Amino acid sequence: MSDAKQEILSIKRDSNNIDGQILNFLKTDPISPGSTLADAVMVTLKAHWLPLVLYSIGVRGEKLRLPTIWALHQLEAQARLIRRICGIDT
Repeated sequence: MSDAKQEILSIKRDSNNIDGQILNFLKTDPISPGSTLADAVMVTLKAHWLPLVLYSIGVRGEKLRLPTIWALHQLEAQARLIRRICGIDT
């Protein structure tokens, strides 16, 4: 039985700069109860890159459509949240 290959990402940033503050925010204010920093990072990465990754590996049609709709929904919801919290009317 073979072990599944895993990608490992480690991010270390000085807690006094904005990158470190973003990581700390994601650790202390998770996007959903029970989620971890890794979960928050993966949701963010998927929202930004999943449709492009799928397209790049040849996924087309309905198999591309649904993940793309999900990603766009995530990004649009985040944009609405940022506008509301930061008081930006567009």
